[in-house]
Amino acid sequence: MIVLDTSVISAFAEIGRFPLLKEILSRLNTKAVIPHTVENEIIFPEAISALKENGGWIDIEKAQYFEKYLIKLHNGEAGVIALAKKHSWIAALDDLDARKLAKKEHVKITGTLGLLKMGYELCPIKDKPELQKIINELGTAGFFMAPDIIEGIMDTKKKPKARKV
Repeated sequence: MIVLDTSVISAFAEIGRFPLLKEILSRLNTKAVIPHTVENEIIFPEAISALKENGGWIDIEKAQYFEKYLIKLHNGEAGVIALAKKHSWIAALDDLDARKLAKKEHVKITGTLGLLKMGYELCPIKDKPELQKIINELGTAGFFMAPDIIEGIMDTKKKPKARKV
């Protein structure tokens, strides 16, 4: 399972690529979950309709003991870390402070760019020009990306497809 923060959901939705998030998770053979603390932060209609309570593909689970993280983080990020830590799931976070705290709590992390990298490796993103276009769209939408991170993603190689025996 991957626990999604609002920032990840919003990044894909804001650039009109929310279905890509679902496809990437499907190719990873994993499910998406959000803590209840993220549910109230979601504003994009396609993301709201993706919630299980609306018949969608994103589970919602009540996060417990997230309050201890509220000194440094917002409700959503705190809930993501608490839920990921409880179940040993991956936390999908973009905020630097949240990522630092997750690492300190020994929670595995990824983020919007990590998911895009996986999307390229696993083929829902067909080629480098498409990957670059998505990165440009995120930049235009105001998503901060360090140049070295972009370079690392653009250096990603496709994973070889398994051969049938």
